[in-house]
Amino acid sequence: MVTRFFAIATLSILTVFAGCTSKPETSSKPTVVVSILPLKYFVEKIADSTLQVKVLVPPGSSPEMYEPTPNQLVEFSNSDIYFSIGLLDFEKGLEPKLKDGYKTKYINLSNGANLIEGSCTHGEEHEGHNHNHGIDPHIWASTVEGRHIAKVMFDNLIEVYPSHKEQFTANYTKFIAEIDSLDAEIRSILTNSGVKAFLIYHPALGYFARDFGVTQMSIEEEGKSPSAKGMLNVINKSKELGIKAVLSQSQFDTHNSQAIAMEIGGAVVKVDPLAENWVQSMVQIANAIAGK
Repeated sequence: MVTRFFAIATLSILTVFAGCTSKPETSSKPTVVVSILPLKYFVEKIADSTLQVKVLVPPGSSPEMYEPTPNQLVEFSNSDIYFSIGLLDFEKGLEPKLKDGYKTKYINLSNGANLIEGSCTHGEEHEGHNHNHGIDPHIWASTVEGRHIAKVMFDNLIEVYPSHKEQFTANYTKFIAEIDSLDAEIRSILTNSGVKAFLIYHPALGYFARDFGVTQMSIEEEGKSPSAKGMLNVINKSKELGIKAVLSQSQFDTHNSQAIAMEIGGAVVKVDPLAENWVQSMVQIANAIAGK
């Protein structure tokens, strides 16, 4: 009986100790939540290391199909601001809950942006018609809308954290200059390449295409894998335009992209519009379109 008592007591102590050691680290920094990784880059460019930034959609996941975990929702109770694209499917379901149930300030970054009607253009034109499906949500893949996102973030950050206004203002000014430099670099890359159109699996670069005067063609049809007729249409159009690179995102299957690349004598090139390093990602996308 005594042995059994000590065994139970020891097990209890070890359990408590294990619980203490596995407790997540806490930060004394104020917390801001963002929906996708590129927005973390924006916040940190303005706020530097003064804030802790939490991201809902983890690396490698698609925001088109993401479902926040209960633990992530709990984190909102300790956050001051939530920066949302406002157009992604999972965000639309979250918005009413976050506005009503949390002290967090909800910021919809698409408000005031120059939005594109229609999330997809398949094969430039499919059977003579453009496909319009609401609003294209991918506003972060743009230097023009990038400036808008930065301005909205800056205005709200200095409102919530006025003691950091001087620091945030200096960082914001520097970041806008960086975006201007990025814009010039991408224009140079694309102009020198002479490329006028590009092919991508999921149409995430509509704003990028608008910014830089190129045409986005997508393999995906209305959010689904293309039909045989759709594949043939894309192949023929790609050959007509001399497209060799098929851009593909890690969040999506590459089977159809590889099949088309073989037919047009090209190659699949990985890009990631959802990468955390937004500037690096934008340059990589430009080089992929340019065939570098």
